[in-house]
Amino acid sequence: MNVRHPPGRAGRPWLAHRLAVAQRGAELLDEKQRALARERRRLEPELAAARADWEGCAREAERWLARAATLGGERQLALARAVSAAAEVTVRWHSIIGVTCPVDAVVAPPAAPERELSASGGSAALLMAAAAHRRALAAAARLAVADGALRRIEAELRATTLRRNAIERRWIPAHADALAALELTLEELEREDGARVRRVAAGPGA
Repeated sequence: MNVRHPPGRAGRPWLAHRLAVAQRGAELLDEKQRALARERRRLEPELAAARADWEGCAREAERWLARAATLGGERQLALARAVSAAAEVTVRWHSIIGVTCPVDAVVAPPAAPERELSASGGSAALLMAAAAHRRALAAAARLAVADGALRRIEAELRATTLRRNAIERRWIPAHADALAALELTLEELEREDGARVRRVAAGPGA
C-alpha cells in the first residue's frame, strides 16, 4: 500500500495522526468483533431451540392433518380451507450492536374457525389439526426471527473482521513504514543542514 503524504516536515504530524486514528479504529473494531461474537454465541442455542420446537410442531400438525384427511376426506379439508382466513405476522426490529435485527414476531392467527369448521361437518381431528397448525405457524415465526437475527449478526461479524484485518495488516503497517521512512529522511536533512550551518559559522577559511 503506497501512502501519499505531505512532503517534508509537514508529513510527520500528518502521518502520526493518521496512524493514531487507524490504531484507535482497530481497537474499536476489535471491541465490536468481540461483542458480535458474544451475540452470535447467545443466538446459536436460541436458533437450535427454535428449530427443534418448529420441527416438533410441524410433525404434530402433519399427524393431525393426516388424521383429519383420513376421517373426513379431501372434501372436508377443502371446506376447511374455504372458511379459513390468512394469518398476519408482525416482526419487531431492534438495533443490536449497531445491527438492525428481528427480535420478535407477533402472530395474529385468523379468528378461530371452530364454528365454521363444525358447521361444515368438520371432525374433532380437523379442529385439532387447525390448532396444531396455528402452533406450528407461531413456531415458524420464532424460528424465522432467530435465523434472521443470527444471519445478520454473522454478516456484520464477517464485515467487521475484514475491516479490522485490512487496518491491522495493511493500513497500520503502511503508515508506520511511511512514517519511519520519513523520519529517516528528515534526520538526514537535519544532519545536512547542521553540517552546512557549521561550515558557514566556521567561515571561508575554516
